Amino acid sequence: MDRQVRRPAPRGFTMIEVLVVLGIMGIFLVVSYPSIMNTMSVRNLENATREIQTFLQQTKVQAVNTRVAHRVRFYHLGGGAAWAYQMESLQEDGTTWASAHQGPPKTISLRFNVTIALPIDTTTGDPVAVFSSLGMFPQYTVGQNSIALQSPKLLRQGQDDERVLSMYMGGSIQYVKRKSV
Repeated sequence: MDRQVRRPAPRGFTMIEVLVVLGIMGIFLVVSYPSIMNTMSVRNLENATREIQTFLQQTKVQAVNTRVAHRVRFYHLGGGAAWAYQMESLQEDGTTWASAHQGPPKTISLRFNVTIALPIDTTTGDPVAVFSSLGMFPQYTVGQNSIALQSPKLLRQGQDDERVLSMYMGGSIQYVKRKSV
């Protein structure tokens, strides 16, 4: 008896099975894309605001550690719309300020609308946040103590589109999420 042993045919995925899986994955990506983009917009706004907050706190600590007043000066870069900021320390003469931070100035992304309500330096015309050698914010004035970053993309989606940093006389810095008004 000469019998041939039948081996099962090699199994794999059929073309239809592969196409169905790819179709399901495509639908999943299309549905989740807006959520992913929204999360990225929120993170970008929060990261930019937290970076400014951290820099303000570093300036305050530097003022206390060195027992010399320090400030963060905000200014427009090269006449453009972009905002930059840097740390400066009060010099021994008590009237001039010099850069106290190594490296290039920090910048705020053009993706955000920036509103800076801080006292204006009379020599430069730039808004400044001054911290005394005790870490206090001596130039505190109601309505002249905040920095707001607003995301137009989040505004269009009806979400909390604004992050506000408010400084108080004692040197504390408050971070608030809100819808722009």
